[in-house]
Amino acid sequence: MSRTVVLTGKAVVTFHKVIEGLDVEELVELQNSLDHQENQIGDDDLRDIEWIDQINMEVRP
Repeated sequence: MSRTVVLTGKAVVTFHKVIEGLDVEELVELQNSLDHQENQIGDDDLRDIEWIDQINMEVRP
């Protein structure tokens, strides 16, 4: 009987993001807000998995 395994967890990844055309006001806002910086990073910016910190496994019938 075959089973389905679902792996979920946390990993540390590297990313690279280039933002062009910011005016001074936008730059200051970006520099002063970690939340704003984090919101700029999307799936397309992710590069490599550095390490996997935690894995959970669920086995389904």
